[in-house]
Amino acid sequence: MMTNRQILFFSIILSTFLFQTSPGQETLPATGKRTSLLLVGHGGPAKDFPKLTEYFKLHGKNSDEARRIEDEMAHWPRTEHNDAYWGGFVKIARALEQSRSFSSVQIAFNEMCAPSVEEGLDELVKQRPDTILVTSIMVTPGGVHSEKDIPLSIENFREKHPDIVVIYAWPYDIRLITSFVVDHVNTFTRGR
Repeated sequence: MMTNRQILFFSIILSTFLFQTSPGQETLPATGKRTSLLLVGHGGPAKDFPKLTEYFKLHGKNSDEARRIEDEMAHWPRTEHNDAYWGGFVKIARALEQSRSFSSVQIAFNEMCAPSVEEGLDELVKQRPDTILVTSIMVTPGGVHSEKDIPLSIENFREKHPDIVVIYAWPYDIRLITSFVVDHVNTFTRGR
C-alpha cells in the first residue's frame, strides 16, 4: 500500500512528465485554456466478482457470453477492499486533482474495470475542455495497451470530436523514469 507521501510524490513526478516535451512531440496550449487529464490504468478484476473463473475460461473467445461477463465485471462496484489496485489508482487521481494542474481529472482503464478509455474520453467531453491530455501509468515501453490500444481509442475519439485537441503524453522519457525510481528507492535508504 502506498503512503500519502509516495502518492503525492508520484503525482508530482507524473505532472512533471506530462509537462515535458521532446523534439517532435506536441506542446501544451497557451495558459488560460481548459486542459483535462485522462489517467489510464491497466485495470483488474474485483476480488468479489462471482463469475471470475467463468470470465477467464471465456476470455479471448469473442463470444456474446464473454462480452456480457466482461461488461458485468468491468462495471462491478469497486472499493479499496475488493480491488486494491483500483483504490491506489483513485488515490493518485485525487492527488492529481489536488495539484490543480488540470481543469479536471478523469480515470479510465484498459480492461476488466470501468470506465474504459473511450468512456473516460466521452465523460471529459462533458467538461468542455480545449485540450485533453491522455497518459498511462504504464510507463515502460513495449506494452500493447500503451503502444496500440490507447492510441486506437484516441484516434476513434478524434474522429468523433475533431474540435477537441487530444495529446497523448506517452512515451515517458527514460531519464525521467530513472530519476523517479532513484529518488523513490532513496526514500527507503536515507538515514540508515
